[in-house]
Formats: sequence, C-alpha cells, structure tokens
Amino acid sequence: MKRKSIFTLSLLLGTLAFTSCEKSVYDADKQPQKEKTVADLVVPTGFDWKMVKNAQCEITAQSASDVSVYSDQECTENAMLATLRTDNGSLTIPLSLPANSKEAYLQYETVNGKKMVLAATADKDNIVHFTLPQDSKPSSETRAETRNGGSGQISYPNSGWGTVMFEDQFPSLGDYDFNDFVLAYRVQIPFKSYGHKSVIDEAIQLGIELRAMGGSYPYAPYLRLKNLRAEDVEEIEVYQSFYTSVEEVNWFAGPDGEVIMDFRNLVAATSKPSGSSFFNTEKEYLAKDLPQLNIAIYLDDDDVDVNSADFESFDFYLAKADHGTEIHLGGYKPVYDTYPSDNSGLGKDYYYNNKGLIWGLSVPAPIAHVIEKGNFLDAYKDFAAWAMSGGQDKANWYNGEKNNELLIKTQ
Repeated sequence: MKRKSIFTLSLLLGTLAFTSCEKSVYDADKQPQKEKTVADLVVPTGFDWKMVKNAQCEITAQSASDVSVYSDQECTENAMLATLRTDNGSLTIPLSLPANSKEAYLQYETVNGKKMVLAATADKDNIVHFTLPQDSKPSSETRAETRNGGSGQISYPNSGWGTVMFEDQFPSLGDYDFNDFVLAYRVQIPFKSYGHKSVIDEAIQLGIELRAMGGSYPYAPYLRLKNLRAEDVEEIEVYQSFYTSVEEVNWFAGPDGEVIMDFRNLVAATSKPSGSSFFNTEKEYLAKDLPQLNIAIYLDDDDVDVNSADFESFDFYLAKADHGTEIHLGGYKPVYDTYPSDNSGLGKDYYYNNKGLIWGLSVPAPIAHVIEKGNFLDAYKDFAAWAMSGGQDKANWYNGEKNNELLIKTQ
C-alpha cells in the first residue's frame, strides 16, 4: 500500500514535471508581442514627412476680377489657398500644395454669374500657371494703386489652423506620443502687386495657440521666419490675446539677420491644471481654456517680396535657453551651432535619425493630440501606412480611423 502511494505520487510528480517541461518550450506564436510604435516604423530613404510643399501660382488677366485658388477641384472652403483681385497683367504668389499633388484650381465668376473652375498642373519649376478668360466678371472695386497687378490674401494652412508637434528627447528617440509640445498656428499674408512683383501689404498676421506641454525638459517654442529680415520689420505686436496674461512677444534678429520670435513667456505664463503633471495631456486634467496670441508683424519696408514668406520659410522649433539645444522639423538647419558633432544615430540631413525618423511633425489641420504615453499608431490608425509608403498612401491619415480614447480634441 505504501509502495502504491509512492508510485501514485511519482506519477503525479512525473506528470507535473512533464507539464512544466512542456510549458517551458518556446513558442514564438504564443509570446506576447511588443507594442509597435513610431520608433519601429521603416520608412523609405529620403522620406521628408512633409504634408505640404511650396509652389508658386502665376495668374495672367486682362482686367480686374475677384478669384480664389484652391487645392481641390470642388473648391471647398477648407481647401482655399488664396483669394485675390487680378488686374491687367500678371502676378505671382506663393502657395502651399498637398505634398503628393501638383495641381491647383482657380475659381472665377463669369459676366453671366456662373462660377467656373480652371485646373492647372505645376511645371518643372513647381509653378502653376493660369490665364483668366475674358468672360470673367469685372471686380466691383478697383484701386488705382493695384493697377497692372492685383491684391489679395494667402493663408497657411489653407483657411484654418495647422498643428506642430514635438518630441523633446533629441538626439535620443522619445516615446513618440508627439505631445511634448503641441502648438496650433495660422498665417494670413495680405499682398499687393505692381507689374510682375507681389509684395506683402503692411503686415503678416499670425495666430499661435499653446495646446499641450507633455515634456520634462526646459524647452520653449520659437518661430524663425527664414527669409524675412529683421531690418524690414517695424514692430511685432500682440493685438489680441485669450486666456493668457502675455501682452507682447519677444523677437530679435538671428545670426543671418532673420526674424526670430521667442514664446518662452507664453510657456511661463501657462499653469498646469491642479493635480496634473503636464499641461493638457491627461484626460482627467484637461485645460478648458487654451492660451492664444494673435500677432501682427508690421513691415517697415513696403517692398518686401511676398514670396519671401512662403510656407516653408516658417520654421517652428524648440530650444533651451541661452542658445541651447534646438529641435526642428526635419530638414531645417539649427539657428545656432547646437547640432551634435557626434552624428552617430543621426542621418545625413538635419533632424532625421539614421533610419529617417523625426522629432517634429507639422500637420496642415487642427488635429487632436495624443494623451500622455499614448501610442500614436493606435490613436491614428492610418499614420503607419502613410509613413511607410513615403507619404503616397493615406495622405489624409489624420482624417482617417482614430481611437478617440487616446486623443484630446481641440476646443
């Protein structure tokens, strides 16, 4: 009986040992999979992560007419690139086209009151040419000072707000929730034309809204206007502000004489919600009122070419105090000599790593940002396909499938 009990126990132990041994066998299909993040994406060589690109638009007309330029054939409001009044002659203005598009559309009204649309494809120099037909309706207002040219307004991006988002652990890769700094921006540039030259009319209007600060390092946002010289600027004024005590913006001439705007005071004046570790990145501590500045950049010179203010000349970046480390969107050269001299892990062009990944992302729309430690790929389901295709697929990934549980929507 005793021997039988021992034998039974031996069988039990043997069974346990066998079961334990069976469980210890490695089966790749049964192992928990590591969550894929932006850091794991494999993108094509040379992919620049841009969603819009610079182009120019040349319009030739024989009379004064009111027209609009769009990035889509339906001429929807959120695709409007510029509104203007032509006159007898040609004018050239900058545009920001979708990165994977070469077409623009001009809408005008005929003398019979019918709205017509012209389509044109950018040439090898990325210039879109339009010739306004003679049946276009004359403008109800013609100013003498705009004869042989025209006037109008250019908007970046299109007719609404854009978004710039940063990771702040450069040159190391971060957690890629892209919420260490989130800014919204909008730019409106009035212009007038004389002959073949179009110049900025009085002032550039800039809107800035601070939407999130989820970083741990002492960075602040800056804006460099690469092609606008400080000597051509008379004054930069905050003419309207919301939910902030900031009443002025600090600005100075950069090392090449360009205009640089420092928004460190906006960061300093912005408090985190009580109990929160960050600003507007945790759903239980949402900021109800987001600080916003509306700024006018008044020009001292009435002969500043409007093409000096093309979209890509607006360089949003982060920097530490006293000309410290900078983090720019991919491809932008740092303002000061702060780029790491040891390029191990970095790519050939500025602010790309050796796998083509980035630290800053610019989106031509007012998109929701990801919550703290949220996975950007889970929040925006089409983002990975867009990036891995080099921007050819899912161009409007931010309007595609989303996980709203991981997103903090704009107000």
